[in-house]
Amino acid sequence: MQFLEGKMVKKILRSKLFLWSTMPIVVLGMLILVYFSSIKDFPVFPNNQVFEYKFYSDSTAGGGTRILRKLFTDSLLQLDYQISDKTHNPYAGFSFAPKGSQSIDLGQYNQLTITLKGDEINGIGIALITQNSLKGNEDKSQEILFYHISKISLGVHTYKINTNKFEIPNWWGENNRIEDASTIEPDLNNMKAINVSSAFTDNTGKTQSIRIYSMAFSRNNKSLISLILAFELVYILFAFFTLLVIEKMREKKQTITITYKAIENKPIEASKSDFIDYINTNFQNSQLTLDTVSTETGVSQRRITTEIQNQFDCNFKTYINRLRINESKRLLGKKELNIGEIAFQVGFNNQSHFNRVFKSEVMISPTEYRDKQKI
Repeated sequence: MQFLEGKMVKKILRSKLFLWSTMPIVVLGMLILVYFSSIKDFPVFPNNQVFEYKFYSDSTAGGGTRILRKLFTDSLLQLDYQISDKTHNPYAGFSFAPKGSQSIDLGQYNQLTITLKGDEINGIGIALITQNSLKGNEDKSQEILFYHISKISLGVHTYKINTNKFEIPNWWGENNRIEDASTIEPDLNNMKAINVSSAFTDNTGKTQSIRIYSMAFSRNNKSLISLILAFELVYILFAFFTLLVIEKMREKKQTITITYKAIENKPIEASKSDFIDYINTNFQNSQLTLDTVSTETGVSQRRITTEIQNQFDCNFKTYINRLRINESKRLLGKKELNIGEIAFQVGFNNQSHFNRVFKSEVMISPTEYRDKQKI
């Protein structure tokens, strides 16, 4: 019997029907991979034929950051500066914008690659500014800001950031009345500017510096490769087993009746504590959403919101913010962490938003709370 089945498998694999039904899909997948792999990186720097480069600081917003040195060569953009305590979020950085104030189409890319070195700074904030192409938002801002904070290491390093990591900051979405801001991804077909600036850096009194050696939009095809390979494997297996069933049916000389017994399946609903435990464990994730909790725990969104309202007398977002604020209180007792780092660790992607939420819950600012703990 096994010998006959082995012969049948070989017969199917060598058959023209199997080859003709699977080869087009394999070839199509290869062509797709070749096409996307052949897309060359689009340089932002150096590329002064397309982009113009500017330096900026918080001085235009009333801050006290002083730019000490600006350097622009064919292979280096350098900015030396000293920050001030006049504002909660002092900053200085670079702006890259297409010449002629036009938008540029970068829709075929999904990754930003940047090579840089930072002195006396902990991280960089990168902003992608795109044209507002959202339907129903014609009367609002003409541009949309997407932001991502990336920690950096000592020395010269290359950082690769997927564009789906960029999100609309909460404060920007609220100010511009953008609904469901966390679900919106950058429209790279209408790129207006890229900003690179300092982030989460204390005033040490020392000169801080950012050096950019190169920056480009590129393609990361790992997920595409996995998707195509998985699809082709499923398709080939489907074609093989379909032909195997047909071949076996041809060789059968008698009919076999199979009786099926229905099995009653009773859905078992997750316990109330499952999704609460999940939230309590993952609240530091800045991308934690109601949809994520529902998907990971198998509990409906409606039930999650209802249970939280009944148990804690608040909505989903407020419950997460309370967890983050409670954790931030603990971290504020650690002298080695600055407020920006604490905001990042507990799940906020913007220090200003963290300050507002903290004050609304505790009635004092994080700085005032830390000072009280010292007494």
